Amino acid sequence: MKVYDQQFNQNEWFIVIVFVVFYLVIFFMPRRFSLTTSMTLVLVGIYIGMLSDHTISIPPFDFYDVNDNSSYQFFDFLTYVMYGPFGYIYCYIYDYYKFRGFKVLFYMLFWAGIAMLLEYTATKLGVFHYKQGYRLLFSLPIYLGLLSITLLYFDILLKREKNIYFNSN
Repeated sequence: MKVYDQQFNQNEWFIVIVFVVFYLVIFFMPRRFSLTTSMTLVLVGIYIGMLSDHTISIPPFDFYDVNDNSSYQFFDFLTYVMYGPFGYIYCYIYDYYKFRGFKVLFYMLFWAGIAMLLEYTATKLGVFHYKQGYRLLFSLPIYLGLLSITLLYFDILLKREKNIYFNSN
């Protein structure tokens, strides 16, 4: 086990602040989706973050460690829960502006840029510790893939919700 830090400091504060601010943002946003859809979008954000991080941050890849040491800790869990609002806000804005065609690509590139900026900040504050030559730029295609999957899932989710609503009347 590799230890990077043993104190409550900037990496934990970053997680707490991002967690609180973005959950408050989604709490105060005007309601756009049903409670079920809203909760599903938050859970999808958490799941995708956890799945992707656990795919590339554990052997055989082991490209980075999260937080204070290489073992799983409570703040690692909070890091993944912190991802939830991003999926919700991403889909909320996408649905609000009804992006289509090339605008979807630019929208995804914009959000990939936001994700990379947050990852850069998190890395500087000790949330992520790159290993084996991993670099921030390697995250770009991962983000684009995950953002694409999220929009596909969101579109399917909305279609199913509309079908359930219209078929129940």
